[in-house]
Amino acid sequence: MTVYLFSDIFRQFKRFFNVDSSKETRFLYDVAFGFMPRKFEPTDDDKIIYDEEEEVPEMYFINEGIIGIAFSLIANGFTNKQYSIGKRLSTNQLGPQMSSQAHLICDHYVVNQCKSQFIYMALVKEVKCFALTKKTLHE
Repeated sequence: MTVYLFSDIFRQFKRFFNVDSSKETRFLYDVAFGFMPRKFEPTDDDKIIYDEEEEVPEMYFINEGIIGIAFSLIANGFTNKQYSIGKRLSTNQLGPQMSSQAHLICDHYVVNQCKSQFIYMALVKEVKCFALTKKTLHE
């Protein structure tokens, strides 16, 4: 039942989840219990998802919104507000169907237990996503 509830997420992110293999059924079942909904607003208080050199406890499967990936011009990240957005990832929801382009962010940091190398932030409109924690993935 849990796998059925998240089958749209599993199919949307086929590069991360192997949905066609019967061997992966147990993994998908376990991961489904670890999904947590997240929302980031493009306001000053909530727009930063991760700053440079910050520990990354969660990876995000973006369903809707625009993410900016930036780097600081000075070594203090977002705190000095001197950064440059190098890439924008846009995910647009097309009604009840899957989005036109799905994005997964911070997977490298969680899987390899690294600190963030960039600044990740919500831009223009709110970002809706599912989080998968480092603890859930490594167990």
